[in-house]
Amino acid sequence: MRKIICTLNIAALLGLASILSAGAQTVYQNQIPVKIKQLRQVDDSVQVALEFDLKDLQLGSQRSLTLTPKLINPQGREFKLRSFLINGHQRHKAYMREVELNGWQNQVKDAHSDVLELNNAARTTYSYMQSIGYEKWMREARMDVVSDLCDCGGEALTTSDKVANRIIQEGVQAYRTLPNVAYIRPEVEAVKARSESNDVFLDFPVSRTEINPGFGNNPRELAKIEAIINNLRTDKNLQVTGVTITGYASPEGDINFNNQLSRGRAEALSNLLAMRTGIPPYMYHVGQGGEDWDGLVKLLGRSYIQPKDAIISIIRYYSPAERKDRLKALGGGEVWQRMLNELFPQLRRVVSRIEYTVRIFNVAEAKQLIKTRPQQLSLNEMFLVANTYDEGSKEFLDVFETAVRIFPDDPVANLNAAASALLQKDLVKAERYLQKAKRNTPAYYNNLGVLSMMQNNTARAKSLFKRAAEGNLDAALRNLDEVKKKEDADQQLTN
Repeated sequence: MRKIICTLNIAALLGLASILSAGAQTVYQNQIPVKIKQLRQVDDSVQVALEFDLKDLQLGSQRSLTLTPKLINPQGREFKLRSFLINGHQRHKAYMREVELNGWQNQVKDAHSDVLELNNAARTTYSYMQSIGYEKWMREARMDVVSDLCDCGGEALTTSDKVANRIIQEGVQAYRTLPNVAYIRPEVEAVKARSESNDVFLDFPVSRTEINPGFGNNPRELAKIEAIINNLRTDKNLQVTGVTITGYASPEGDINFNNQLSRGRAEALSNLLAMRTGIPPYMYHVGQGGEDWDGLVKLLGRSYIQPKDAIISIIRYYSPAERKDRLKALGGGEVWQRMLNELFPQLRRVVSRIEYTVRIFNVAEAKQLIKTRPQQLSLNEMFLVANTYDEGSKEFLDVFETAVRIFPDDPVANLNAAASALLQKDLVKAERYLQKAKRNTPAYYNNLGVLSMMQNNTARAKSLFKRAAEGNLDAALRNLDEVKKKEDADQQLTN
């Protein structure tokens, strides 16, 4: 058998913004955040796309602000791109009046790429785009944004802020990391103990425990539970070890009588099944569920009976005897009557739990069963099946999805399912699985680091990889190497 998989590589492209600038940039007295969407050489041009966040801009009603991106190299050579103008409310009215009276529409178009009035509608993100011709001196140029503030009374204030370290040259790409996910091999189950529970809704005459096989829904319900037991009993891969029958009653009437009723009906079903199935009487165990208040709360959640919150509060905070009196008083007795007619019949039930053990399967057998009866496999057997497929293939990924479906609360199943979700770049699933995964393990910290890396949080990813590497996890060590390569590549681009 080939070596068990512990790690797997996946490709993920981290954000370009970290190459262009050291972090979120702001201009004009730190009031306007600027995001670099594109600053790249394409053939003989430079494509520029910026986003200016104007929601926190403070600008007097009589003032105007001109923002002008420009390229400047270390020798001082510069190129100014087209500016755009932001006017305060009163200034904008005067400006537009001047333009209209003097016929300056064409001059305004030549001077500015846009003219905005700063009102509530304009307090949003402004997208700036321009394409200019590329010249060799621009290879080392950074981008600044010049802010010219004018109060239209003679006072002016000009500032300049760097927003990008350099243009991304044609053919130069952000470093593509190859994160490595990690799996944990589940432990071998010495005894594969399983159980299967089913509700049986039998019809009984009022206050009686005898089962009439031909009464009401009894023929259908009895046939259902007998078929389940017989299928398990005759399966050569299983050995039934016991059957527990627990009876429940609806809460009308005396509580002691209801307890006796629930047990008596469970005993009646147990005796009947012992006669009609091949499982001997001594393997049956009877449980007494009594009045099924928990079941009533679940049914209320799906019903239209009101006031639902008040009913549930009474059930939760009062004793059985007191809650009955309070429920009967709600709505003058109408609420109790509706529950009696619509919900209580569903509480008169018996729950059967069939316990059995499953034999151990070899890999070839497990590979067939995972398609038909995966519930008979252990997590370890499923893991071995995964290793018969190519890493990252659909069949490989499907095994781990099946495993977490059969064992939804198992920490190892969730950790491995998170790794598979990361392979498919399904970050929502990966995050959900990691919340239930086996924590405080190198594999957990590593996979959480991969998630952070794919969310472009490189600093957090690096910290998590270091923590995982303390356990000498090979995947974490390789991830740290990938982070180092990216940091080195980014440094070369930004210097």
